[in-house]
Amino acid sequence: MSNFKLIQEKIKGISRSRGIKKILFICLGNLCRSPMAECLLRTRLESKGKRDIQISSAGFLDQTGFCSPEEIRVVMDEAGIDVSLHRSSPATEEKIREADLIIVMEKKQREYLCHQFPDETYRIFILSQFDYQNPEERDVTDPMGKALPLYKDCFNKIKTLVEGLTEHILSIN
Repeated sequence: MSNFKLIQEKIKGISRSRGIKKILFICLGNLCRSPMAECLLRTRLESKGKRDIQISSAGFLDQTGFCSPEEIRVVMDEAGIDVSLHRSSPATEEKIREADLIIVMEKKQREYLCHQFPDETYRIFILSQFDYQNPEERDVTDPMGKALPLYKDCFNKIKTLVEGLTEHILSIN
């Protein structure tokens, strides 16, 4: 069985056991990658008429109220998505326990969460696992502090991965 099919079976199992009504994206600071993924998934699902899933994002750093960097706003504006109202928030135990799917950006982030929340490991994924072409565990590199073209590259990677995630969600809901 392919890795993509394995992920699909895991998602179906989660859907059968608890439903998929809350999805939480987590990255380091909740400023770049997780807000992009959150907004992209919400936009994709809404365009397919799917509005009954709560999508949010958070960060491992304990920082609240920070805006995404200008580069994120530029990249998202080019895609027609407004992130000007986004403010960072930390990943709390409550958010993690309430989410049906928890999606991180890096392998070490998944390992950390699985260690901290061993009963939740079946719901914790790395975003790259939703890639139709290559559903392997690999990091989505943080563009923070880098040049605008790297933010655009990150956006394009996340967009592709969110498209795969969307198909998983639509196939079970």
